[in-house]
Amino acid sequence: MHGWREPTRWARSGRWFLVPIAVLDWFSLVPQPVFVVAFALAVIGLVGMGAALVVRALGRRRGTMAALGVLMLLGGLAMFGLDPFPGSVPFLDPWWPAFLTQPQHVGSAYWQLAALGVVLTGFGLLATLLVAAFTDGPRRTVR
Repeated sequence: MHGWREPTRWARSGRWFLVPIAVLDWFSLVPQPVFVVAFALAVIGLVGMGAALVVRALGRRRGTMAALGVLMLLGGLAMFGLDPFPGSVPFLDPWWPAFLTQPQHVGSAYWQLAALGVVLTGFGLLATLLVAAFTDGPRRTVR
């Protein structure tokens, strides 16, 4: 009855929200509103998977959570800049059908979506840590 409270369910559901954009990336003649809705669903899926990681990290030490958040945020930004897929492949251009997106563009889109997920998760970890720091009372030391 309270299945929506389980972070593992958020992660499993988040994977399924990525399917529409993964399929639509292969077709170049998709109408823009359909593509925007699929991208919004993918962002919701990424946020769900990131939230599951954040909830799981809340039980750990804060220093570890902060280090993981900074590492993921910087790693995701580096992923945005280091796209390994070329812009064009000369031998594909002459014969590739116009209604299908070329594989290097699809790979680049998947890479950018993964980078977005890493950045969102890192930001979520750091934002949750900030909120937890402001809402917790002062730490008491036992002597």
